[in-house]
Amino acid sequence: MAAGLRGPGRWSALAAWRRLWPRRTSGLSVSWRRTASGTVGGVRFEIDAPVARAAELADALATVVAESAASIGLTVGWVGIVPGEEPVLVALAPQRDLVAPRFRDALASGAAHRRPHLWLSLAPGTYLASVVDPYRPFAGSDAEILPLVRGGRCRHALSSRLEPGPAGVRITLELYASRPELTRLLTLARSVLGEVPGWRAASPTVPARPSARVNTRLQR
Repeated sequence: MAAGLRGPGRWSALAAWRRLWPRRTSGLSVSWRRTASGTVGGVRFEIDAPVARAAELADALATVVAESAASIGLTVGWVGIVPGEEPVLVALAPQRDLVAPRFRDALASGAAHRRPHLWLSLAPGTYLASVVDPYRPFAGSDAEILPLVRGGRCRHALSSRLEPGPAGVRITLELYASRPELTRLLTLARSVLGEVPGWRAASPTVPARPSARVNTRLQR
């Protein structure tokens, strides 16, 4: 599991949320639903947790994303989405020590955590700027992301967002990939996240072809 976040002010925004949303529990709530079908599948996860567990979850999810990127072995394109403005584009080598801190920072640092982020595995020989236009606003909607994977310019796409939730914070993840890859990545995620206290109870299985919504809330 990746090391915890350190440094003054790293979680100052989340500390402010602690004051605004004082309700605290030790349990996790995990829900999912299918968002795409056909040769490219899509799954949307919503993870609700108390603010006190946000850093722990960010670390665990960063580990999953970094391990997945390393196993895929393709250039990772990061798209920072600013509503109504041009996106921020950064290309990363598929290395754990590059991808994991970038993902954690996207969930936690400053104003960045309040907007969506998109992570792409780029097809060989594909430049990120040819997939997402750096000079046009990009909202990161399903209608924009799904064609990128179906068209073959990227092999996988993952959007991530952290925002206030009923228990304190909500982390939303949407993953798109071919069906075999979707199954493989969900299996990898389940094996890593199973080490997070309360995760197995909240989400005992992750079906390869989800078709219904599950919302189970359990305490540690």
